[in-house]
Amino acid sequence: MLHLAAKHGWDLVISLKRNRPELHTSAVRLFARRSPDLEFTETVQGKTYQGQIWDTPGLPLSAADSPLVRVVRSEEKLTQNHYRRGQIQTETTEHEWMWITTLDAQAFPPKLVRGLGHDRWKQENNGWNDLTQHWSLKHGFLHACRHRPRATAQNPLSQPDAGAAATETSTAAPESAPDHASQLIPNNGLAAVALILMLAFTLCTAFTQCHSKLVRLYHLSAIEVARQLRVSVSKLPPKIRAPDSPALQAPTI
Repeated sequence: MLHLAAKHGWDLVISLKRNRPELHTSAVRLFARRSPDLEFTETVQGKTYQGQIWDTPGLPLSAADSPLVRVVRSEEKLTQNHYRRGQIQTETTEHEWMWITTLDAQAFPPKLVRGLGHDRWKQENNGWNDLTQHWSLKHGFLHACRHRPRATAQNPLSQPDAGAAATETSTAAPESAPDHASQLIPNNGLAAVALILMLAFTLCTAFTQCHSKLVRLYHLSAIEVARQLRVSVSKLPPKIRAPDSPALQAPTI
């Protein structure tokens, strides 16, 4: 994954868990031997965070010959209010986070990497959750192109005939055709459909958050805005007659 991201010019922030025991153990031992690089206190949406951050470059991903990665660790105390039996109670919990990142330390200081690491939950809740729950990006959608046209000797895989592709499906292939002469045409459109869906979701979300008065003035959720838009679109337009319409002309005497 690191090599693939570097090939496309991307940088990554990845949660470091115990599934990488060698790197996880090395990072914990290294951070335990020195004081934190940064201490911070911040309040976000009624939640108060008190934390310490460590940052170190050049740790090997594994014992084998592997690229060196930067590791950022954060110890945090989260204080927030909860309702318990109708009363507000203050609760403080402790959390530890570690991330692998390929971001440059000068351009992206450790506190910014911590923020990017926590933004993963925004992607999960506001991205993939909305796509699956409200945009039908589910298992059935991803396999919607399972029934694809078949290629025969007259309709090869490289240049499938449009007419035959429209009529000859995988469920209607002739039973006498051998397997090597009747194969499914490669499905190259599913990735494009998924990409279009994600682009539409991103553009609609950005427009709603940046331009919708319903969100700015009334703090409505994107789902509620979509519901109101759907209701308004479904209403029939009013009947408008032209000025010279016979129904509007004065009766003759």
